[in-house]
Amino acid sequence: MVNFKNLSRIALFIKYKTGFEAFTSREYRFFWLAAAFSNIGIWCLGYGRIWLMHEMTGSTKMVGLVGFFTLSPVLLLSVLGGVLADSRNRLINVRITRMLFSLLALVTAILLFYDLINPFLLLTISFCAGILLALDLPSRASMLPALVDKRLLPSAISLYSIVFGASAIIGPLIFAPLVKFTGIQGVFFIISSCYFLTYLSLLKMNANLHKPEKKQRNVKSELSDGFIYIFNNKSIRYLIILGVSVTIFFSSFDTLLPKYSEEWLSGGVESFSKILLGSGIGGLIATSFLIFFGTQVKHKIIIILSCIGIGIAFILFAASKNILIIFVAAAFVGGLKTLFNTMSTTLAQVLADNNFRGRVMSVHQLTWSSSAIGSLIVGFTAEFFGIRLTLIVCGAFISLMGFLVGRKLTTKRVENTR
Repeated sequence: MVNFKNLSRIALFIKYKTGFEAFTSREYRFFWLAAAFSNIGIWCLGYGRIWLMHEMTGSTKMVGLVGFFTLSPVLLLSVLGGVLADSRNRLINVRITRMLFSLLALVTAILLFYDLINPFLLLTISFCAGILLALDLPSRASMLPALVDKRLLPSAISLYSIVFGASAIIGPLIFAPLVKFTGIQGVFFIISSCYFLTYLSLLKMNANLHKPEKKQRNVKSELSDGFIYIFNNKSIRYLIILGVSVTIFFSSFDTLLPKYSEEWLSGGVESFSKILLGSGIGGLIATSFLIFFGTQVKHKIIIILSCIGIGIAFILFAASKNILIIFVAAAFVGGLKTLFNTMSTTLAQVLADNNFRGRVMSVHQLTWSSSAIGSLIVGFTAEFFGIRLTLIVCGAFISLMGFLVGRKLTTKRVENTR
């Protein structure tokens, strides 16, 4: 016989004692739903362009250029995006960029449908997507504290991260069948639809919660004030240095994966999708862990251990030819990267004052967009030294930087965090 009293207690525990408590906020629910649609689009957009360039050229250098053209605008313009996030309504900023993402994906699909795409056009589209990302990311990352209580921020970020993990599983499951049955153009039509659904979800949210303080703003002084604030906050500074260092070398995983799947595993899009599926499963497991235990872990320790673990998983991934070991190693890579990203973002959100949060998060995005540099370096390096050696060296550097810079981070006082 079902004990409804116990079920009720379990339901209340899940609702109020775990990360799911963040869902009690109506605004957060719509934000999370928008992220769910958006991240399926982001996953397919990123890997769709990578696979498309691989199909057109078969060159790791050209695949590396896709990453460079996508993320170099983020490196150059994200700080301006941070000023925009601190001076304009953040929700309206995100609505505009999401609609433009939808249109950009639609243009790509039409070019593919009429067989007009070429490497130059694909790089141009990637660059335009990068500009939108530079303007979108700081506003989107800065919205969370207005949606939930500060106590729930780590849980809200963990729940937000689960859509990345879910899309990283759904994406590989549908990517190969979609390419096979609808062609790559079908993928981009779906991407456009996902971004449009994101826009519709964002329309349900209250824009009044995201209005900036009304005062005169000077872009030049806002930029300089932001950099001074970050430089003087040693915890944020070391966090950004570590993130940039790790991401530059981590970019080898995405850049080399198509060639690795084809040459090392003698497979095509199926092997590519299987490895991405392993990475996605690892990311989802890590996110689930954070939802239930994210408020109890020590952020700095998780950040350091995840960096060291990523490096070890890279080496195992590169050294093995056994598909099971490769799958497990990919799962560890995905899971540990999720832990690193979530803990790093949580720490940056909590440390930053609200008046500087947009600029802090825009500079913090360098920890992600620095893969533009990594993609370029790794793509050219692999042409000369081979895929396996490049992956092994990158893994060694990730572990080393996690240990060296992580030690610096732990010696500094991080207020209001674990």
